[in-house]
Amino acid sequence: MIIADVTGPQSFFVVDRERERVKLGAGAFKTGKLRAVPMQAALDALKRFALLCKRMGVQRIHAVATSAVREARNGRKFLTEVKRRTGIVAQPIGGKDEAGLIYRGIRHATDLRGRRALMLDLGGGSLEIMYGNDQRLVIAESLPLGVQRLRDNFGGQDPLPRRARDRLIKHIRQTAKPVLERVRKRGIDTVVCTSGTQMTLGLACLRLRGRDPWGSLNGYVIQTSELRDLHSQLIDTDAPGRSRLPGIDERRSDIVHYGSAVLVTVLEIVGASEFQLCGASLREGLLLQRMEKAGSRRDTQLVRVAAATELVARAGGEPQRARRVADLSLRLFDGASRAHKLAKRERGLLEIAALVADLGRHLYHEDREHLTYQIVRGGGLRGLTDTELEIVGLTARYSRGGAPKARHRHFAELDTDSQHIVRVLAGILRIADGLDRGRAGVVKDIRCRLTRDTLRISPVARGDASLEVWSATKAAKLFAQVVDLEIVINGVKPR
Repeated sequence: MIIADVTGPQSFFVVDRERERVKLGAGAFKTGKLRAVPMQAALDALKRFALLCKRMGVQRIHAVATSAVREARNGRKFLTEVKRRTGIVAQPIGGKDEAGLIYRGIRHATDLRGRRALMLDLGGGSLEIMYGNDQRLVIAESLPLGVQRLRDNFGGQDPLPRRARDRLIKHIRQTAKPVLERVRKRGIDTVVCTSGTQMTLGLACLRLRGRDPWGSLNGYVIQTSELRDLHSQLIDTDAPGRSRLPGIDERRSDIVHYGSAVLVTVLEIVGASEFQLCGASLREGLLLQRMEKAGSRRDTQLVRVAAATELVARAGGEPQRARRVADLSLRLFDGASRAHKLAKRERGLLEIAALVADLGRHLYHEDREHLTYQIVRGGGLRGLTDTELEIVGLTARYSRGGAPKARHRHFAELDTDSQHIVRVLAGILRIADGLDRGRAGVVKDIRCRLTRDTLRISPVARGDASLEVWSATKAAKLFAQVVDLEIVINGVKPR
């Protein structure tokens, strides 16, 4: 479950979340009936969830039941008991409806603009396969390849003997290949994976790589070769051995190797060399569906901006001042576009960096640059890959001072192109921040004029802007160096 405050037409903030693995479908995929022990465990968990909602003043509860309940002969009876015992009214949903909700959640947390995406959600009873972009869902299928279902059908021994492994892979391939071939023929630019099992596998890959991720796993990219190596370790050992691997939760150790078998096989069928993790799925999709019914229009950059604005407010920042600096940054980005040659994607990253760049100031003035970076990395910004989040964090970090250097660990971990982007965006942001040095909104707009070797910036001000011109001129050195231009602000040249 998630408990969320809807904070605007494009945004919500998760204020609490809870998860309890009750294995409701255990045995049900063989017998066709939910068993008494898992049903009682589910009822106990839902009672606690309902109590938590009551204590936190939740106004509305939206609940759905997926494959285990919708397929069980006693599924409806179980939902009636849920309502009687907890007050929660849960609706069973079909596989394609489930896929549609998951797509909404992924689209909200991942930038799919201009990208053909294969999206995967692996649950206990089914694998949801989705294909589309940021505008529409083209293919939505639900396949009976959930990890609990596979364990029921193949899990007599642990570790699985070689013959059972071969049968497992053959079954996965035969079940998934028809829809995946349709997807592969359309072309795939990115693969996005969500759900607990796939996030667990991603975390294990990252920790085996020696990296402990910041906050959410959303946006991290995992190589298929890493997952393949992990799968070999998972399938060759038993549950206690799996739980000793970094990142593998003991509660998933009995089924996680089925998840790695499914994901590795799917990636091999479509020929994907990597996949991206997404922290949003069915629950977020259900919330977003309700918001869309209320008339909210979805736009990827607006989602990012809303998340950044929420973070500023939560961290005690100044949203109005952040918006002013962001607008000045974007005007400068557009005015100097022929010099820096960056694209729309980088423009969007600059806007987010400008909104969050001042966060550390409200906690500790002397070391605010490093604090800002840490807040950005751990602040739960949505719609960004790990690399994009790193660019945003470092742009904010270098927007005040200190040149990006190869000895700085996080900057050094970026590729050359991303390092260049950080330099350009931080250079722009320094000037924009200088143009609001007095924090009073004196500079309302800017005009840019670019010649062969000079960028002239003319502030449009209300009142005396001498402080802002002085500060922006002082801050112009980094951008001047990275684009090899002389910068003149309101007739003042930097010394």
